[in-house]
Amino acid sequence: MLAPGAMLLRRDAQHLQIGTAPGVVVAETPGLARVLRLLDGSQTEARLAEKVARDIPEFTENLSALLNRLLAHGAVVQPPPKPRRFGVAVRSDQSTERLAQHLRTAFGPPGLAPEVEVLLSAGEISRSNVESLWLAQITHLPVVIDERRVRIGPLVIPQVTPCLNCLDELITATNPAWAALLPQFERYRRLPLSISPQLLFRISAEVANQIDYLSRGERAPTVGAVLSVGPAHDRVELQPVPFASGCECLLLAA
Repeated sequence: MLAPGAMLLRRDAQHLQIGTAPGVVVAETPGLARVLRLLDGSQTEARLAEKVARDIPEFTENLSALLNRLLAHGAVVQPPPKPRRFGVAVRSDQSTERLAQHLRTAFGPPGLAPEVEVLLSAGEISRSNVESLWLAQITHLPVVIDERRVRIGPLVIPQVTPCLNCLDELITATNPAWAALLPQFERYRRLPLSISPQLLFRISAEVANQIDYLSRGERAPTVGAVLSVGPAHDRVELQPVPFASGCECLLLAA
């Protein structure tokens, strides 16, 4: 494809120019301008060669040599690989339905077998809901909105990365009473929750960013970590979450 932002221009009667900073000048030959206009990144070199041979017979240059020459000068670049679209399902409680609708609009229909589930909760999330996803081998991302922050993660890839139980073990190590609180998270409740438009878009952007890493086959920041947006919603912290010794996810990942 032509380098992003590089316009195809006519310099004079005998020359074309690709881009303006400073641009690459090429001598015009029959059909060259038509060939260059096809470089939009939508087709492979082989398909491009077929199209040129069929539709631009006046072009007699060696297409591969031309492309290599333009690549060397930066006038043409390899198009980035298209990220694979993930089927993303969004679960929410009644308090976070507004945020859920915003995320569903961003991600689109999840399909019949979503690959990732985003779990939204006002207050701590029910651990049994998370455990069912872990047992079903479904990648999931908890998003908890509590009284002082928004906590995103850890993003759990079952049998591969630390899970929410690992986070609980980490918290319990410094706050032993946490273990007594965990069963109480199962209770049904509707908490008053007001999400400002600024925070709504901030959460959506952070969640979408984590899914985008997965779609590119890269390690998301919330794999083995929790991302927290601070009290003023302008400070981001990343807390590592290691495997908990004795946790089933560690044993299966080994």
